[in-house]
Amino acid sequence: MFSPQPHSGDIPLNPAARSRRPRPSRPTSRVQQRHERSASGLSVAGSTKEDSVILLRQDSESVTNASADVSLIRKQSTGLGGKEQDGSSTDLTKNEKYRVSKLPGLPKILSESASNNIRVTASTDSAHRYALLLSHDCAYVWEYTVPHALPLTFSFPLPREGPADANAPFPLGALVSPSANSQEPGLVVIMPMTGRIAYWDAVGSAVSEGLFAKRRGVEGKVPTMSNEIITSVCNAEPAGFIISTSSGRLAHLALRDAAGRPGVTVTIMRGTTGLGGLLGALRAGSNRRDIAAVRSGKSLRMGEREVLVCTERGIFSRWHINRSGNYANTTDVDLRVQIQTALSGEKALQGKNIDGLHVIDFQVASYVDSGIPGQEDAVRLLVLTGMMSTNNHSATYALVSLDVLASGSSIVGSVHVIKSYATGWETSTSPKLYFPSPKKTVFVVFGKAVVVISGLTRERGMDGEDQGAFEDVIDFRSDLHIEIVGSGSEGVGDDLVGGEASFTSDQGHIRRIKNPGVVLVAKGAGILRVEAFDIGHATVTAPVTVKSKLEQAVFFGTKRDNPLNFSGRREVKFPVEELEEAALEVSREILCSRSPYMPTMLPSLGSHLEMRSTHLRNLMTHLKTGAFGRVSKGVRWRLLQDAEKCEAAGALWDVRNERLREDPTEADGVLEAVIAAEFPPDDTDVAASNDPTRAWFQRGVQDIGRLLHSVKKGYASLPNQGKQNRLAFAIADCEANDLVLGALKKAWEFRAESATSYGLAGENGVGKNGFLRVSKGYMAPWTSETSLLEALAQQYLVSEAILRTFLGPSDDVKRNEVFQTMVLQLVLLAETTCKAFLERATWGEQQIGVAGEEFVEEAKYVRERYEATRGEWIKPLVTYGELDSAYRIAEDYEDFKTLVEICYGELKKNEIAIKEATTKQEDSEPFTEEIEAISDRLESYFQRFGGDFAMPLYEYLVENNMLYTLLGDFDGWRERYLTPFLRKDPKYAKVSWIHDVGLGDYETAANTLLSVAAQKEGLLLNQQIQLSIGKLAKLAALENRGATEDDVEEELDQYDTKLELIKIQQKLYAIVKDITHSAIDVDAAVQLGTDEYGRKVRKSPATKEVFRHAFRELVSGKVLKVEDLVELLTIMEPTDGPLMEGESFGMALNALGLAGLPKAQRQFVEATIWRRCYLRDDWTHIISTRGRTDEDVTELSRQTSVFTTLVYCYQNGLFESRSPFQPLSPEACLWSENTDEIRARFPGATEEELLAFAHDLSEENRRLKRHMAKGDMQAWFHGMDAQAQEETRRMNDEEDEEEDADGDVTME
Repeated sequence: MFSPQPHSGDIPLNPAARSRRPRPSRPTSRVQQRHERSASGLSVAGSTKEDSVILLRQDSESVTNASADVSLIRKQSTGLGGKEQDGSSTDLTKNEKYRVSKLPGLPKILSESASNNIRVTASTDSAHRYALLLSHDCAYVWEYTVPHALPLTFSFPLPREGPADANAPFPLGALVSPSANSQEPGLVVIMPMTGRIAYWDAVGSAVSEGLFAKRRGVEGKVPTMSNEIITSVCNAEPAGFIISTSSGRLAHLALRDAAGRPGVTVTIMRGTTGLGGLLGALRAGSNRRDIAAVRSGKSLRMGEREVLVCTERGIFSRWHINRSGNYANTTDVDLRVQIQTALSGEKALQGKNIDGLHVIDFQVASYVDSGIPGQEDAVRLLVLTGMMSTNNHSATYALVSLDVLASGSSIVGSVHVIKSYATGWETSTSPKLYFPSPKKTVFVVFGKAVVVISGLTRERGMDGEDQGAFEDVIDFRSDLHIEIVGSGSEGVGDDLVGGEASFTSDQGHIRRIKNPGVVLVAKGAGILRVEAFDIGHATVTAPVTVKSKLEQAVFFGTKRDNPLNFSGRREVKFPVEELEEAALEVSREILCSRSPYMPTMLPSLGSHLEMRSTHLRNLMTHLKTGAFGRVSKGVRWRLLQDAEKCEAAGALWDVRNERLREDPTEADGVLEAVIAAEFPPDDTDVAASNDPTRAWFQRGVQDIGRLLHSVKKGYASLPNQGKQNRLAFAIADCEANDLVLGALKKAWEFRAESATSYGLAGENGVGKNGFLRVSKGYMAPWTSETSLLEALAQQYLVSEAILRTFLGPSDDVKRNEVFQTMVLQLVLLAETTCKAFLERATWGEQQIGVAGEEFVEEAKYVRERYEATRGEWIKPLVTYGELDSAYRIAEDYEDFKTLVEICYGELKKNEIAIKEATTKQEDSEPFTEEIEAISDRLESYFQRFGGDFAMPLYEYLVENNMLYTLLGDFDGWRERYLTPFLRKDPKYAKVSWIHDVGLGDYETAANTLLSVAAQKEGLLLNQQIQLSIGKLAKLAALENRGATEDDVEEELDQYDTKLELIKIQQKLYAIVKDITHSAIDVDAAVQLGTDEYGRKVRKSPATKEVFRHAFRELVSGKVLKVEDLVELLTIMEPTDGPLMEGESFGMALNALGLAGLPKAQRQFVEATIWRRCYLRDDWTHIISTRGRTDEDVTELSRQTSVFTTLVYCYQNGLFESRSPFQPLSPEACLWSENTDEIRARFPGATEEELLAFAHDLSEENRRLKRHMAKGDMQAWFHGMDAQAQEETRRMNDEEDEEEDADGDVTME
């Protein structure tokens, strides 16, 4: 059947030490000799009817080929006992529980089967590290632990049975324990359809078979029934092998005769039915027709072993066999119902098709001593069960622990439902269960995945749920189409061949197994080992964490040639909160070099920082796949900041490295000083280092923000007095600037470049400037911590102060070099400081309703400070020749006020230069061109920034009284920007009307002037001018509108009213102006005026104070409030006669009517006017008529202020029906004693002041009442009122006669 030869292209091995064969042992009895000869004869007889499969190879071999094989074998002879190099395997993934590694050896046939899609099956032998691969027409054997890429592979051609069908059953094979004095296993192959068997006691000896006359292989056959095929072969050495068939029959296979010679003996095993022959075999097979697995149990005696068999329906049987073919069926038990009952109690299996239960595989977990001599021990089994879904695409798997007792009864123990894998299985690729020694971890091998389970004996909760056994799944990338075609377990102790072999030391060619696991033969991936850390470690029984999955993906999943899938499976779910917390923890561990999956340090610190950066990016790359869920934007933002810190630390190290590269002998710099002072190592392993700087980069990168704002402390203690000290201080400042600027620049650049990778791009993501546009609820950016802002501002001030001391020419080359460097740094400092302040303010302003109010208040402060100070960071750059940089920074940060100041500063400087050039008769053209360029720049800013630039420009022009430039320049933008600017704030109204007139908008100009005059203007003359111009503008507007005469009169009334008030005040001022001219100042004028005109209020302190205030406003030329004007008109009493010929009270009423005060306030003032009018005359003298003629009495009444006022009012129409005024009698003008009236008159007065004024008013009431008591003033009032009306009519008639006379003269 075999044609053993080294596979093409593979490296041959020399089977040295195999020339000596063991002497066969003599049978112990003649009976045994006859029995063994009989068995051997039957086997041989069965096989001689067909062509010998061993002889198939003889036709294809030649002496030449055989000789070539020998030369190759001898060449490799030194490697047979060689030591496998540690580290020859490649780790594909690893966590605290297990490791998956790829072994270096990959036989050519395995790679070809993947590339050519050849169907194969395989198995491995952990005891001797050999693997067996079978196709339909060939068998291949190689040692899978060798460190060679192409291990020696023995190939054995096989006769193909039946049609060339890829789905036909594979040949069955097994590796056999080596013979004495040999380290190579033997090989047995069984053809499934014919039952033919071939066996070699050493695979390597088949290579040299063509060189010797003696054949080394033997043949035999399994007697099969019609349509019966061989389904499995189980290694039960030293008791032989157990063969199972599709009909459920079992057969024992012995590969040596009684004398120890190779020979094939097959014994059909019958059950306990008591029936012999074929009928007994059929009856026994009927109960096991669907055999799921056959597993070897413990060794009983020499050459004896227990074998256990289970069917898919859950029937278990125990057998005792020996190498002579003797057997005994000790137990048969049907456990299906018990298993189903146990599974039905599982919460995770509710609703599953438990009736469709299949037993897939099982393993012997342990034996329990019965304690009774002669009674069989109980065996504990671990059973893999499966329930296929209705569509056969998915399945539910569960592990059940069973105790099978000697009595045939059984006990169901724990149940574990597999949650990490739910893909259905096919009969041809049924899952395999492995439970290698020391029996702590279970491996379930599926067609394309391996499930690792540990902690199955943990207690269960009250709800029946597993309390967190460890479970994880290892599967392959779908794009590689990897398939596990074979597997085998590796248990601790399996490799002890003769008790001496070692996995790790040079003891033979086999390395000792340190950890239990399984070896996988995978098409498309190679030979993989999955090992659990159960030896020398605390067994991990806690559930697998999402952190562990993330770490595997980050540290192993980014390798392109890694065949494992790190994107998770749909069955494995984790809460998003756990995922986010794990991601942040992994990120922190990487940043601080605390992850167990990366080296703590490399010789090159730069390379180590780069490695950390790569791992941090890999973390986000994996998270973006959503394998275990989608992390929030806030978490992605925090992960990005960790990555930024690592990049910034790399920039710091580059600065330090470059400094040392330029001068290796230089003493410690600023970075070393600040690290030594501020960051002592806290780890013992790091603290022991003699390099604190590297120690910080190893563990302290998360504190880079604190390092940057502490940099100044690294040189603050240096002396800076004296030329040399100042230079040394400046050099240290340069280094500090390099550190801060380099780190922040790198962080912002990385943030902007990585925004898409971190899912932070777009409208609400990170902009080109590195700012997170929408940051509400997110962690503050570390690049603008408040302490860092203070440090940047201080750093700028220090650097600028140093530069000021360096201004001026110098012959010191080093000084000039430092100066130029610091100028460039100052530019970057200005830009960086602006950026950091703006970033912090922007972030804080978005935290309303999310973070504490302190952040919002802080943002307000930062914003105010930024806007107030940024110009002081930008404008000094002009001094140091960096005008273009100043322009650029101001433009980038839209500091339009600074832009305007710089532009007009440059304009002024060039204008001065032109004057100087003209004076010196030098060429001024360059300065003129510069002015034109600045003008063009200003014009371009209008186009680029629009109103945002225009408004600060206009404000600057107004503040600097450059009104001509404001109204005359930038014609193209006046209507678009200047108009709204002037109209948005009333304080610009005095300029706005000029602009409106220039635009021809007379209506707006008139309204503006009216508003300014009425509400803003304080000087009487200016108010008169504004109202006059406003009236003219209104007339022009009315003319443009084509208004009627009535409309014109109505529109102009408000101007005329206010102009009339101005005339009244001007008349009053004309009376007192002589005092103003003679007084040395306003205070003196007020005193003189009070003495001259305020005699009536000398005993009324509150009223006197009101008078003094109003008089001060009058002589100062200010606009008087109508109440103050009334106070002056009603109180002033010249010594040389009545004020204004006695018309002052009438003018007061006229002014009051023009003012338009509220009714209550107007009535209060009106009563005051009349009351003071009555009090102006001596009524005791007037009403005393004794000894006087009617003419005398009439004349006295006509000379009173009351009569004069009545006549004035009648004559000027103040008492007409439409007027709010009517003559008030003495009784009607008394104060009501209501202090609210006073409070309305003096809204800002204190209670004390109000009471004082109320006292004065009450005094006025008292005096008037005294007059009223002495005479009938009421009657006198009515008489004078009638007389005044008559006088008015008479005067009107005279005026009419004069007008008629004037008309007649004109006609003539």
